[in-house]
Amino acid sequence: MIIDKSPLPGDEVNIEPEDAPPSYDASVDVRPPLPQDEKAGSSSAYSTQTITHNSSSFAVSPKSPSTVSSHKPGGKRPSSTSWFNFGPSARATKEVRATIKGLLRDLVKQADAQGALGVLESCADACRTYDLSLSALLQERSIEGHTPLYWSIINRPSPESSDTSSLTPTSTQGSSERDRDVVMALLSHAAPLTDATVDDIRLACLHASDHGLFQRLRRSPAFAPVSGSDEILLGSTVPVDDVEVEDVPGDEAGFVVHFRIPMFQKRMRISQEIPLEFIAKGRLWSLRFLVAKESDSRLGYQHMRAGSWVVALSLLPHSPPTSIDSRLVIEDPRARTAQSPISPSTSTSTSTSLPSSQSSSGPPTSLTDAVEGMVQQIARESEGPLAWRDKPKPKIELRIKRGEQLTAPTSSRSVYHPIIVVPLEEDVRANSLQFKGCPYIESDGSLLARLEARLVQPGTDCIIC
Repeated sequence: MIIDKSPLPGDEVNIEPEDAPPSYDASVDVRPPLPQDEKAGSSSAYSTQTITHNSSSFAVSPKSPSTVSSHKPGGKRPSSTSWFNFGPSARATKEVRATIKGLLRDLVKQADAQGALGVLESCADACRTYDLSLSALLQERSIEGHTPLYWSIINRPSPESSDTSSLTPTSTQGSSERDRDVVMALLSHAAPLTDATVDDIRLACLHASDHGLFQRLRRSPAFAPVSGSDEILLGSTVPVDDVEVEDVPGDEAGFVVHFRIPMFQKRMRISQEIPLEFIAKGRLWSLRFLVAKESDSRLGYQHMRAGSWVVALSLLPHSPPTSIDSRLVIEDPRARTAQSPISPSTSTSTSTSLPSSQSSSGPPTSLTDAVEGMVQQIARESEGPLAWRDKPKPKIELRIKRGEQLTAPTSSRSVYHPIIVVPLEEDVRANSLQFKGCPYIESDGSLLARLEARLVQPGTDCIIC
């Protein structure tokens, strides 16, 4: 039953139909009006825009009405997620990658270093534009199973002078021109190098028998970074270890390696290892001065008393097996100056300084002449080059020999492989290398040594060709 209620105050206001809000059913089917831009005009039409980026066109997705929020005039437009993609497309990046790899393949075949360097710089610019890693491309084994660095070493023109690692200061002349070659340019763009890339570079130097380039690469921090302690000891400009290899005339199996090791004693006491590497007779060799530790894997299967100073000789990966008979020779620096004979001018001046009574035959005629003659004789003996206090000590000779063949490890990470280890304490003079004031150390703290070696058959003197 419906009961009519009496009208309340305010019910007498009449609402016109056109002022009433729409019903729910009517509002569901009505689309909101699109936002209008007074400056740009109507936004009812949306066209696809195209952005050209480095001669490549990339389509930009059109804006959708669902992503645009309506706003009141004079109000603040709310932020919306952009669908624009201004970077290069995946297809364009892939094409640029393939183009750069093709250019690198042609680059390592060129003999023109200047032209190759220009191509390399263009590749570097393209990699920066398309967010590619030129270092990764240079270290890919994309050319016949090897990296572009390998082939640049194999095809590198022979230097005018093969002696690129001389111990004399004149060896640095022309180094700026040599450093501009393709190999060093590639190496600068490829850093930092992976272990696999370093191994491939070593193999290239071995196949090219380029000991001079190998030593130059070892002086590069990208190829052979020094230890933290050596970096602090030697400073920012690292005085590298000089290594020079010579063949023995008339002996196809013999060779001599000269070493100059800066700050020998300090580096042995602090870093406890000085690694030296070189190429000789188609093999990669490692000669290291070490301070032995407990259960030291650096010594292979051999065990030495902890704290002992030792020298170790071994082959590096990719080297064919061989037997070797060698000796490490270290001479007293004074021996290089004590061998010079007395000049004729010295003998002449000595004879003219004698008293008149002594310049002729016969005994002195007075006591004064006799005393002056004795004083001058003592002075001549004390100033002589072979005075007892300046007489050089005998040279150090450490025999480094192995009856069985040396074999190379399968990789640089291999721990146990044949190594010839000789402790310095086996020789009294060699053991003095660890003491302060050792006469075999140069005045600047360097150690000069040479390795005299010959490849032999086990138990025989046959030459290994």
